[in-house]
Amino acid sequence: LGLDLSAKMLEEAARRNSHKVIQYQLCSLEDYEYPENCWDVVISNLALHYIKNLDRIFRNIHKTLKTDGVFVFNIEHPVFTAAPGQEWIRDGAGKPLYWPVDNYFYPGERKSNFLGCEVLKEHHTLTQIVMGLLNNGFALEALEEAQPPGEMMDIPGMADEMRRPMMLLVRARACADSLL
Repeated sequence: LGLDLSAKMLEEAARRNSHKVIQYQLCSLEDYEYPENCWDVVISNLALHYIKNLDRIFRNIHKTLKTDGVFVFNIEHPVFTAAPGQEWIRDGAGKPLYWPVDNYFYPGERKSNFLGCEVLKEHHTLTQIVMGLLNNGFALEALEEAQPPGEMMDIPGMADEMRRPMMLLVRARACADSLL
């Protein structure tokens, strides 16, 4: 089952991955009904930084996973989402000087510009993300701050991606002995 809020994204997914066992549903993570003990794996790709109440989503994902089910997700790194406008501070020639981090410990809505459009995201601290998983019945199995591979360093601007984390990758397992 693939969920998305964008009909265009679902159409593209169905075009690229059409199979009788794959279903696509126009639905938000907040509105999905989360059937109990249904899935072996839940994967979330770049969606959780749009969610205000992560604890509720983590609780629902834990509920919908089978015992020992796996939750894998990537989310924009809290250092990235804490930056005002999610833009580098640049010198007069446009060269990135530094990545600003401000109001890190104040979670909540952040505005950024993506492809010329204003986008609203939710900033969560690393503590909120990790403790949200642990407090909702998950065991953390892996956590990685993604880095670009060495062979991509000759792409313009890619070396600057080593100056701050942009993505956080997480693998967690639903604990059978959860108190939830």
